Amino acid sequence: MGALPTEADVPREADVVVIGAGVTGASIGYQLARHSDLRVVIVDARAPVGGISGRTFGQIRQHYSNQLMVRIAQRGFHCIQNWDSVVGFGDPGYARFGYMLLVVADQLDGLRYNIELGQGLGVDTRFVVGNEISDIEPLVNAEGLAGGAYEPEGGYIDVTKMVLSWLTAASAAGADVLAPVAVEEIVTAGGAVTGVNTAIGEIAAPVVIAATGAWARDLLDPLGVEVPIERRRLEMAVLEQHAGARALGTCITDGNSNLVIRPDMGRHIVAVAYPPEMPVVDDPLADAADADHAAHDVRLRAAISERLPDLTVASVVSNTSGAYDVAPDYHPILGWASEIAPVDGLYLAVGLSGHGLKLSPALGEIVAARVLGVDQVGDAPAIDISALRPSRFADGDLMHLSYGPGARA
Repeated sequence: MGALPTEADVPREADVVVIGAGVTGASIGYQLARHSDLRVVIVDARAPVGGISGRTFGQIRQHYSNQLMVRIAQRGFHCIQNWDSVVGFGDPGYARFGYMLLVVADQLDGLRYNIELGQGLGVDTRFVVGNEISDIEPLVNAEGLAGGAYEPEGGYIDVTKMVLSWLTAASAAGADVLAPVAVEEIVTAGGAVTGVNTAIGEIAAPVVIAATGAWARDLLDPLGVEVPIERRRLEMAVLEQHAGARALGTCITDGNSNLVIRPDMGRHIVAVAYPPEMPVVDDPLADAADADHAAHDVRLRAAISERLPDLTVASVVSNTSGAYDVAPDYHPILGWASEIAPVDGLYLAVGLSGHGLKLSPALGEIVAARVLGVDQVGDAPAIDISALRPSRFADGDLMHLSYGPGARA
């Protein structure tokens, strides 16, 4: 992962090619290399963390609307909190600040359902209301709130550290990491994958894993593998507080104003104010227009004024744009492409819909197990992911969301 790859670095054959070296692809590639003798090649068009993973909000929590997502998030937390034994290289940069989701009356039933679901599965979470909310985060104005869900283990991670740790561990386990090297085509013959064409050479392989995030359809559409994914852009801002101001100490999601905000390094805060509808875009990495950043700033300041009125912001340090790969039910699409198209040997790990960072540690184990044909790898629990199958959209069997369409839970 030092000098830029050349044609001489491209292996002519592999057992598995993982396309994508972001949070999902890096995790999958590492687990495959660790738990098999297969020749694994991880390929990405950009340098490590040069895609959407490098623009992630970084927040992690276990608050979800169905048992499957809770279990995947729980396993992800286990991996992050036990990184030395699970990965053994590097550090995910986990910072525990606690996570609190705040709701108004019409969201209360969904909140209680999710809390009870999590508690029943062993998540450390509880319902909080009134003074309990302000005791946890004194900057929150609890007026008008019906309550909240609090997870003391919530927080954020350093995605750069996590991805580089996985890629380094994958390399140490024998995988080849080619980045930046663009995959231009997934090659098939006779209804089966035969490899990939990259910008600097072809790699023959009987199995290809698409972990390409917002770029998924660029490679899948030409194969007739139709996945209902849209690229929807979101703006994110890094804010700086005044020196001496009371620091935000908790990761907060406000279900009423659609504000998501968390502490960062020093006096910095990372914040998103979701629009009523995220715009569909062609280029996942294209920066939003100045007018869109300005509109985000207006939403952000209004949301902070409503929910965190004593949070003093001195300046906007930076604005970042990036696109979610959004599925219709805001849940990942995991499974063999042969479910929905006559293409064998192609595994889909796409449509993460804004949940990729939280789920990626466990998804690496899960996808590796499916590709290796075992129930699960290592000491990870076996998790049935059939509900996330690619064919669920045609089956009309979409995943439950307690708060309606969106990445909240």
